[in-house]
Amino acid sequence: MLSVTGSGYFVTLTIGSLIATGIMIYLVKLSGRNEFEKKTTLNHDLQWIIIGTIGAIVLQYGIGFADQLIFNANTSSQNTLQLLLMVKAYPYYFIYVMIAAPIMEEIIFRRVFFANLIKPTNVYIAAIISACLFAFMHQDTRFLVYVAMGLWFSFVYYKSKNIYASAGSHLLMNAIVLTLAIA
Repeated sequence: MLSVTGSGYFVTLTIGSLIATGIMIYLVKLSGRNEFEKKTTLNHDLQWIIIGTIGAIVLQYGIGFADQLIFNANTSSQNTLQLLLMVKAYPYYFIYVMIAAPIMEEIIFRRVFFANLIKPTNVYIAAIISACLFAFMHQDTRFLVYVAMGLWFSFVYYKSKNIYASAGSHLLMNAIVLTLAIA
């Protein structure tokens, strides 16, 4: 197998992910609102972004702590550690990790999977399926933490009625967790 690494690779990934994120945002706008989305105010969205961020951090550390106590699991995320190594080597990759990835994940796992699964199932089953897919995609030993995060972001999206509120809280949570991990 060929191993592609180096600055050129990470520049290409970063630029490609920003283009993909822009296309995804455009497609969300083009497709219009789904059944439960509503036109919201900036104040409403900011409140949900703050609630979503605080809840995500509490959940992440709470479930991680419980996972460690019950299953004697390692509390460090291999996914986060790997991203930190890449960001330290290629600082501009931080743009992908902090901006593109959380927005794309919210559009894919909440706007596409969760929202479209509500009608044929119900809001709870849709949230569980979306959260499990989200956890599997992260390929991390902290599966329960990622399922909890997926459920939480589905809740934020559903209650806020705006995909950008869950994306904003996901983005801020990533920023806080990665900043704390770097420090």
